Amino acid sequence: MFKKGKQTIGIALGGGGTRGAAHIGVLQGLHRGGIRFDRVVGTSAGAVVGAMYAATMDPEWIEQRFKDFLVSENFKNLGTDRMVKDRDPHSPMSQIAKRVRDQFVLIMSLNKTFILKKERLKNAFSFLLPVKTFEELKISLQVTATDIQTGEYQIYSSGDLLEAVVQSGSIPGYTEPTYSGDKIIVDGGVGLPNPVSILKPLVDFTIAVDVKRTIVPDLADLNIYEILQRSELIGSTKFLDHLLKEADFVIRPNTMNIHWSQFNYFNKLLENGRKSAEESLSALEKKISKHKYLYNRLKQWFVRRNNSVTF
Repeated sequence: MFKKGKQTIGIALGGGGTRGAAHIGVLQGLHRGGIRFDRVVGTSAGAVVGAMYAATMDPEWIEQRFKDFLVSENFKNLGTDRMVKDRDPHSPMSQIAKRVRDQFVLIMSLNKTFILKKERLKNAFSFLLPVKTFEELKISLQVTATDIQTGEYQIYSSGDLLEAVVQSGSIPGYTEPTYSGDKIIVDGGVGLPNPVSILKPLVDFTIAVDVKRTIVPDLADLNIYEILQRSELIGSTKFLDHLLKEADFVIRPNTMNIHWSQFNYFNKLLENGRKSAEESLSALEKKISKHKYLYNRLKQWFVRRNNSVTF
């Protein structure tokens, strides 16, 4: 059944921590090119940026709000500056620091379920979000999270926006999960790294933004921890590539393979996102136009066919 009115366009924003800054740049580039969205679906970092966009439809405001956030106490309280430091990975001191870190992670993982309390993440996201409920948004938004008990994803589209975004952005092993009945809810990217499959049936034309890490050529230091990390990266990358096949158009900013916690790369990621959108704009406009033409032709055929049916 065809929907009445114009062709609807939606955008799916995936997870990636600080790599989500590229989402902001993409939205800026597309907005400047005249592209508007009827619906957003986001997971993890994409849920945060998606909620900010759905509330304001103003990517320039989102950029400034994030910059204010990065110099605030709320950001400092997340402790991400202690996760990864920029240094030569092959230097002797880096190798020693890395081994100490790996041992620390192993010990912590055997004795704790999280590092960051949920309340701190909630305070951080409260700073970023200008509204409290889905009903206050200017356009439709869906946010995804994952029940780590079953692997099933959760979809939120009404009620408490802040709680939904916090659940979607609760990185497993780092942020305290949410317990809801028998469910243990964590980051949406675990079950659905890009939510384009949720968006697909809701709009006529789907755009997905891919901010995943790439698989680097060489393992820096072959050990059990590195092998497990690489194995997880390969699996999630292949799964994401499969999901993205459902999109009508995919934008892939250069995320420089950075770790999710390296927020010192915010400005560069923003710039790369903007650049990728600008470079994609011509091809995207042609694809939308072609899709609209085919959509209208099929719609006309469908109407004529129905009108010709007699009883």
